[in-house]
Formats: sequence, structure tokens, C-alpha cells
Amino acid sequence: MTEIEQYGQHFQQHQDYNSLSKVLDLIGKTPDTSYVKKILGQPIEMGFDYRYLLDSTGPNGCVVGAVFHIDDIGKIDQKWIGEICE
Repeated sequence: MTEIEQYGQHFQQHQDYNSLSKVLDLIGKTPDTSYVKKILGQPIEMGFDYRYLLDSTGPNGCVVGAVFHIDDIGKIDQKWIGEICE
């Protein structure tokens, strides 16, 4: 099992910030959507992005998680982790 797979598996079991953050660091700039699902499991699909949420809130009272933005041709063009306030 690769390092990223280990962190992905840990995230799927524990929904912890450290594992999710490490996956974002290791996954590359523009990962394929199927690869993201393979590593992190089933996301919350918003149509234009995938979200993986943690069971915590940030300083502004918003949920914390990772967002993988999907462009017009179905490719991930941005990714970030932090507070998701909308």
C-alpha cells in the first residue's frame, strides 16, 4: 500500500484533518476524479466540486473539509482544505 493510500484509508476510517491534509499534499496538482474517489471514498458531490467534510467547525462556525473543484470538462482544477463557508 502506498503512502497516499494509507492516509486515504485512515481518513475514511477517522475523518481526521491530518490524514485529509496529507492526501491533498500528496495527490498532485490536478488529480483525476476517479483517483480522488479511490483514495478518499465517496464524496459529497455538488456538481461542480467534490467535498470531504470533517466532524468539526472552524473559527467562523463553518464546517471544515476539503474541496476538489471540477472544471467544465470534468477535470479537477483546484483543491484546498479549510473552512467551507457559503
